Amino acid sequence: MKKVLIITYYWPPAGGPGVQRVLKFSKYLPEFGWQPIILTVKNGEYPAIDETLKDDIPENCKVYKTKSIEPNLLYKKFTGMKPDKKIPVAVLAEKNLNWKKRLANWMRINLFIPDAKIGWIPYAVRKGKNIIKSQKPDIIFSSSPPPTVHLIAKKLAKWSKIKWVADFRDPWTRIHYYNKKRNKISQWIDNKLENKVITFCNKATCVSTQFPELINIKENVKFDIISNGYDESEMQCKRNKINSFNIIHVGSINISRYYGEFFKIIRKLLNKNRLDRNKIQLLLIGEVEKSIKQMLERELVEFDNIKFIGYVSHQSSINYMYQANILLLFLENVENYEGHIPGKLFEYIATENFILGIGPKYGDAADILEKTKTGKMFEFNEIDGIKKEIEKQYENWEKGIKPEVNKNEIEKYSRRRLTYKLTEIFDSLI
Repeated sequence: MKKVLIITYYWPPAGGPGVQRVLKFSKYLPEFGWQPIILTVKNGEYPAIDETLKDDIPENCKVYKTKSIEPNLLYKKFTGMKPDKKIPVAVLAEKNLNWKKRLANWMRINLFIPDAKIGWIPYAVRKGKNIIKSQKPDIIFSSSPPPTVHLIAKKLAKWSKIKWVADFRDPWTRIHYYNKKRNKISQWIDNKLENKVITFCNKATCVSTQFPELINIKENVKFDIISNGYDESEMQCKRNKINSFNIIHVGSINISRYYGEFFKIIRKLLNKNRLDRNKIQLLLIGEVEKSIKQMLERELVEFDNIKFIGYVSHQSSINYMYQANILLLFLENVENYEGHIPGKLFEYIATENFILGIGPKYGDAADILEKTKTGKMFEFNEIDGIKKEIEKQYENWEKGIKPEVNKNEIEKYSRRRLTYKLTEIFDSLI
């Protein structure tokens, strides 16, 4: 077996979307002749914990965890968060913050470059050198965010002369939540770090066709697109016979991903009896910001069938997806977001249930919905279009009409296929 040293901050028991890509690559790499060796952090700051994900770690996979110095406890103490409360993934994109959180976020963006995980670098580099000496990997693979992982990989690749693939799940310096919040010096320093990584790595991979422009990749031969996907072994859920029309959102909802107009449309359709309130269920799976939950409770005060389920395990979230008649996909209404594709979208399309998206109509997520014929994307102000689509899907449900999807297109996003594509890159480099 050839060996790949994978540098990742997120690893089980970390939950949330950040862990899925590397974990699924690791799960299927041995099928294609590659043994993963994991270098990760000990006791990281994760948005959620999901112990069930440990089941996906392949046998004989060596996992090395190191110490890291992080400012998370100071951040929590300064902003008044409880020590055991999780810092949200999109904390830097949150709006309407008090002055303490605004100051803390400004310091994070301008003083911790490239990110707040830089305290992991010396420990990870030291451990990485020991791993390389003992395990002799054939290639190095690092996956961000956080971009700190690429700085670690760069040091190890330069020291060992081993080929290196840098993977980007998100943009780096041009990520949407940095917009107009950074001073010029911080931005300049971070740009230099990013350019050095892109210049030095042997190959770059990213999840979206629009990301290379945002990642400052200037050489077309240097990058490949390997999207996120779904794990077919998880998509074996039974479709329970249900007597309700289920509108389901899976994932956290914060102020950047809250579209009040959608819920107003639901209320109006209920009040006009266009939807039977006795047959409708609105399920929100994942953490919902407290202020948003209060707004929804006021908006739908007469509607008993709205349920806030909270965070559940990854497999449980997929089980809920299968019980949906409409799966909601809310994208952020910010600049440089066209290339962003939420990881859950691929599990959404694998259920073959209808997906109602609200976001950029010409972005990568909209393109996937169109090609797979699994749903439709609406711009943020297309209220009439959204209303008509909800009514159409409700009528189809009453008549027993199911969506006709493009299964061949859906199958392109299986994690096994995507891992094979990654191993082709590895093999070409060595």
